[in-house]
Amino acid sequence: RVDLPTYAFQRDRFWLETTGAVVSHNAAAGLGLGSADHPLLGAVVALADADGFLLTGRLSVRTHPWLADHAVAETTLLPGTAFVELTLRAGDAVGCDRLEELTLEAPLVLPDNGAVQVQLTVGGPDVSGRRPVAVYSRPEDAPEAAWTRHATGTLTDSRAGGGAEEAAVAAELGVWPPAGAEPVAVDGLYEGLAAMGLQYGAAFQGVRAAWRRGDEVFAEVALAEEQRAEAGRFGLHPALLDSALHAMASGPDDAERSEGERRAGLPFVWSGVSLFATGADALRVRLAPAGADAVSVFVADTTGAPVAAVTSLVTRAVAPGRLGDTARITDEALFRVVWREIALRTPASSPTTLVCADLEELRTAVAAGAETAPDVVLASFTTRTADTDADADGIATDAVDPAVVRSVTLGALESLQAWLAEERLAGSRLVVVTRGAVSAVPGEDVTDPAAAAVWGLVRSAQAEHPDRFVLLDLDGQELSGDTLESVLASGEPQIAMRSGEALAPRLARTTATPLTEPGSGPDSEPGSAAAPHGTWNPDGTVLLTGATGTLGALVARHLVTEHGVRHLLLVSRRGRTAPGAAELADSLTGLGATVTVAACDAADRAGLAELLRTVPAEHPLTAVVHAAGVLDDGVIESLTPDQVEAVLRPKVDAAVHLHELTRDLDLAAFVLFSSAAGTFGGAGQGNYAAANAFVDALAAHRRAHCLPAVSLGWGFWAER
Repeated sequence: RVDLPTYAFQRDRFWLETTGAVVSHNAAAGLGLGSADHPLLGAVVALADADGFLLTGRLSVRTHPWLADHAVAETTLLPGTAFVELTLRAGDAVGCDRLEELTLEAPLVLPDNGAVQVQLTVGGPDVSGRRPVAVYSRPEDAPEAAWTRHATGTLTDSRAGGGAEEAAVAAELGVWPPAGAEPVAVDGLYEGLAAMGLQYGAAFQGVRAAWRRGDEVFAEVALAEEQRAEAGRFGLHPALLDSALHAMASGPDDAERSEGERRAGLPFVWSGVSLFATGADALRVRLAPAGADAVSVFVADTTGAPVAAVTSLVTRAVAPGRLGDTARITDEALFRVVWREIALRTPASSPTTLVCADLEELRTAVAAGAETAPDVVLASFTTRTADTDADADGIATDAVDPAVVRSVTLGALESLQAWLAEERLAGSRLVVVTRGAVSAVPGEDVTDPAAAAVWGLVRSAQAEHPDRFVLLDLDGQELSGDTLESVLASGEPQIAMRSGEALAPRLARTTATPLTEPGSGPDSEPGSAAAPHGTWNPDGTVLLTGATGTLGALVARHLVTEHGVRHLLLVSRRGRTAPGAAELADSLTGLGATVTVAACDAADRAGLAELLRTVPAEHPLTAVVHAAGVLDDGVIESLTPDQVEAVLRPKVDAAVHLHELTRDLDLAAFVLFSSAAGTFGGAGQGNYAAANAFVDALAAHRRAHCLPAVSLGWGFWAER
C-alpha cells in the first residue's frame, strides 16, 4: 500500500500543447511550396498558368483547440471572422490589403474527431486590379469527397481611399470611454447568447464592458490569457474580432426585444474590410447601424490607434438545433455520383468484336454452329435519331414519351434474356451502347432519357452476372476500334466517352445546403444535395404524390414541421379512402397546414392536368415532390413485361407528366424520389433500377434547361 498525499492535487499540466504549427520555410520549400506563415494555413503556391495563388491548410479542434469554443446549436463551426482572417492573408500574398466583399455561402463544420482540409484560391486581377477569392474545404478522411465552397469574395487595394477610413476610426475611438455614451451591463451576456443557440467558450467570451449612445454600441474586448501569446501571429485574431461583434447583443433587456431581435444571427456578408494594424490582443469597438440587418464596425487598440474597419456586416438568422443535423447528414449519408477521367491503356491482344443488331439471331446462329462466339458483342440502344423532331427544349419529342421508355426498356430486357439464355455466349461480354443517356460532365443534358432506363436495367444485370456486361455511353464522336479495345481493357463496367476522354462513375461525399430561416439565405445551385430552406413558400401549394403511403406521410409531416409548408395537395390513387389518409390530414391540419387529399393517378396525364387546374390562384403551385413508386421484384431472366409495366408506370409516366404539366410554372422545387438501385443496380430489381435511372436522368435534363430539379436516391428506410 501507498499512502495518498494529505494535500489537494494541484492539477498543473506540463504537457506541451499543439496550437497549429506553421509550416517552416525549409519544409515548404522541400515540397516546392512557400510557407503561409499563418496559424490557420500551411502553404502557399503561385499558379503556373494564371496570375493567381493557392493557399492550403488543415483545421481541427485538436490542433486549434480554441476553435472548439465557437459552437452554434451545439455544432462547432469555423467563425465567420476566421474566413475574414484567411482571405486577408490571401490578399497579402497578392498585394491586396482590402476585402471588398465576402459572402459566406455554407458553414464549415469542424468535426469532434479528425480534421478538414482547407483551400483558398485567389484569381488573377481584372482591369481595376480586383481579384476573386474563394474558400473551400473537405473532410481529411474523405479524399474522394467533393470540395465544398464556403465563401466567395473580392480583394482589392485600399490605397486609392487616401486613409479617410483610418482617420474616421481614430476620430471615433480616440476618446474613451466614448463621450455621451451610457454604460450597459454585460453580466449575463453570454448566458443570453447561449439561450439563443450561440455557445461561446472561454476563448470567445471577450466582452469586458459596453456602452450605448443612441443606436451606436461601444465595447471593450480582450483575448483570453491562453490566446494572447498567439495574437501576434494573426492579422486580427478571429476570437477577438468575433467577440467584438457580441456587443450587438448588449442592447435592451430581453423583455424589450422582439422575437426577431432575440433570434441568433451569424455573419453573412462582409463589405469593405480593411486592416490597419496587426497583432492586437485587446480592442475598443464601435458598432453602428448600416442598413437592414447590417452594422458598420470600427476597431482600435487600447490607445485609440486604428486596427480595422468594416463598412458593412450583414447578419442572417440561423435555425437553432438544425446545424448539427446538417453536419451529420453531410458527413455520413449524402453522396453524389461524379465522373472521373480514367487512363486508357492499349491491350496486349485484340478481342474479336461483333456489332450485332439482333441478339436473338446471333444466339440462334451460335447455337446452330453457324457463328463462332465472339469475345465482345456491341448492341446499341439509342432512341434518338438525327431526323427526330425536337421540342422547345431541344430534346427529341419522343425521348421523354413514357411509351418510348417502356419500349426501349422491354427491348433491352428481351436482349439481355436472350444473351443469358445461350450458354455458348457465357465467355463473351455484351457491350450495351447508348448515346446521351447519362450526364457525365457538370451541366450536361441527358439527350436520351429513355436510354437511361436501359442503364438502370443493365446495372442490375451486372450485379446478378458480374463481368458479362459493359455499359458505354457516347457523345457526338464516333468510337474507333482502338478506343473500344482500350475501354474493354480498363476493366470498368461503366464508361462515358466525352470529347475523346474516358470517364467512369465514382461515389463522392456531398454537402447539405446551409439551413437558415426562410427567405434569409442565398438560393442553392441547381442539383445541390437538398432544396434550400426557404424554398418552401408558406403561401404556395406543394403537391406530393404517393402521399398516403408510409413514406409519403413522413414527407408530408416533414414539410410542415421542418419547412413551414402551409398548403399541401396530397395525391394518391385512392385519396381519402386510403388507410390512414383521414388521420394524416387531421394530424397535418392540427400542425397548422391546409390539406387537400385528392384521388388521382399521376400516371394519367388527363386526370393530373385536371387536378392541377384546381390549385387555387391565391396559393399557386410552387413545389412538387414525386414520392410514388411500387416494387415487383425478379431477376433479369424471370422478369416479365407486366412486371416492368407495373413498376415503370407510377414512377416514369407520373414523373414525365409532372415535368411537362408544370414546366411553364414558376416552381421553386421539383423533387423526385429515386433509389440507390438506379445507381448501383439492385440484384433482383432490374425494373425498379430502370425506372429510377430514368428519374435521375429526367432531373439532370431539367437542370440542364434551367428548371429546378433534384433526384434523391434513397437507400433502405427504417420503416418499410
